Amino acid sequence: NRLGSLLILPARIRVEWRFMRPSEIKAGVVGVGFIGVAHVEALRRLGVEVAGVVGSSPERARPKADAIGVGRVYDSVEEMTADPSIDVIHIASPNYAHAEQARAALAAGKHVVCEKPLAVTSEDTADLVALAAVSRLVNAVCFNIRFYPANHQAMAMVANGDIGEPRFITGSYHQDWLLRDTDWNWRLQPEEAG
Repeated sequence: NRLGSLLILPARIRVEWRFMRPSEIKAGVVGVGFIGVAHVEALRRLGVEVAGVVGSSPERARPKADAIGVGRVYDSVEEMTADPSIDVIHIASPNYAHAEQARAALAAGKHVVCEKPLAVTSEDTADLVALAAVSRLVNAVCFNIRFYPANHQAMAMVANGDIGEPRFITGSYHQDWLLRDTDWNWRLQPEEAG
């Protein structure tokens, strides 16, 4: 049981709860694709220092880090989690890597903010929730779609009685990024996307 071996945290990890101003927090971001870059931007807008990023390889991560003004590129997630200056790790990598990376961050005493899904299996998700609870670390998952303006407008319309009392709701949202038969993305692979 992977969880069982991680529940006893190394003695060097002491989680102390204290209020931290955003300017006191140092974050690392795993993933330098669209969402990883969005996390870097969001963290900076909050006043959080982005200490560095890690990508699928340092060679692929370096141009992205340079483009967004992040000076440090870690060679691996392990190197990032071992950095004592980092307080929180944002995981914005492909879905299949989330559980292993979150587990490594929590085991290293780092708080975790993970893009959805936290893991691709319910077993891994349950393990991570339990590990976060025992470690007393934050293990948060992003659900940004709830903040889309269209969703807020729909909520306001219901609250104001503009459409009457809803009895059945269904929705979808369409994107054109996989429009052509030749388009491909890892999100189309169930074993990688979940």
